[in-house]
Amino acid sequence: MWALGLVLGLTACGGAPAPTTPDAVTPDALVAQEQSATAAPLGRTIWLKACATQKYVSADRNIHANAPLVANRDSFQGWEQFVVGDAGNDFISLRVSETGLYVSADPNAGGQVTGFRTAVGDWERFTWVPFPDGTVALRAKSNNLFVSADANQGGTAPLYANRATAGCWEAFSFGIVGGGSEDRWVQVWSDEFDGTSYNTAHWAPNTGVHVNNEQQQYTNSPDNISVSNGTLKLTARLQSNNGYPFTSGRLESAGKKEFSHGRIEARIKMPVGPGLWPAFWLLGNNINTVGWPACGELDIMENVGYGDWVSGALHGPGYSGNTPINGRFYTNSSVSDWHVYRTEYSTSDIKWYVDGALVKTTLRGEVERYGAWAYDKPMFIILNLAVGGGYPFGVNGATWPYYGVPQSTLDLIRNAPQTMEVDWVRAYQWR
Repeated sequence: MWALGLVLGLTACGGAPAPTTPDAVTPDALVAQEQSATAAPLGRTIWLKACATQKYVSADRNIHANAPLVANRDSFQGWEQFVVGDAGNDFISLRVSETGLYVSADPNAGGQVTGFRTAVGDWERFTWVPFPDGTVALRAKSNNLFVSADANQGGTAPLYANRATAGCWEAFSFGIVGGGSEDRWVQVWSDEFDGTSYNTAHWAPNTGVHVNNEQQQYTNSPDNISVSNGTLKLTARLQSNNGYPFTSGRLESAGKKEFSHGRIEARIKMPVGPGLWPAFWLLGNNINTVGWPACGELDIMENVGYGDWVSGALHGPGYSGNTPINGRFYTNSSVSDWHVYRTEYSTSDIKWYVDGALVKTTLRGEVERYGAWAYDKPMFIILNLAVGGGYPFGVNGATWPYYGVPQSTLDLIRNAPQTMEVDWVRAYQWR
């Protein structure tokens, strides 16, 4: 059943390890990728992080005035920030934010990459070469070789433009300081929940979901799904139905509102109590033909009843259930307060944000270490409040009075129904 999308999963922070023996890619093999992959962010300030070591690139001249750039920093400050410039004829320049001086690959020093030049010449020009997984390589015009952060080149991981082929040592992830350009995101849809019932052109309840040993029966009753005072309310009640001790609500946009690569976000506040399992997530719209997990699942936000953290994850072929691609994100106030949970997903990466702060990035290459990338298709939105089941049990260990539901939470729901509120859901595309 396609409802298997929300399954036993996140019990700890996770992520793929950085590769240490990368496969090489020839320069010619990369040319065809450049037109369709990520363009250089001209005029923006960025950081660069070495693929193999996951350390930031720094131009710190306090080490030595003419020392090479290094990839050995755990965070990015002024020395680790670079302004991307247009150097003409499809070349870019990199200017160190701290000093305003340019990065150079002097061929007279074996391609040593330094950051102290006052003007842009051929030694200060680079080709920005995107990889399919969202990382990039830099190829120096001075010698047509790739910049490498091979840690074997020295104890401080100096950068040299000395490689004819590019693998993980020559690949860098990057980010725009201060986040993406907000004016490039164009809102294409929203539901503000301003009426007195949910919009049936946007949503439909799913009452046939029984997975993960969850303890609720979803219904379409206004006791479980309602709209009032500008918010959607999904409410869990201690109410026997169809052999389940609890009832609750679940809405899906399948067949109504589906979205390809873009940005999806919602403003949500949640009840706190171990075993309550609210979620905001996406499923691939081909689930009825390929099944789960081949359709792909992107969990934007899940919570299992703890006030200080939420989680996100990917589920797909080879990385489903207790998926290695997951993360735990700590909020700056209780999840019972309003917070904005967001994802941005493209053909090259998936990002998670909480209240506008980037909390996790997963590159396509990290996913493909485990199985196929399943996020290049339209996906639909799901909002639900489950009670108990495999993921809560994996955290709270409760087997009584119900699986994943301790006595304290049973008492909580008995005393007052517990509600997940959604202020709005919005979708954007990059223009």
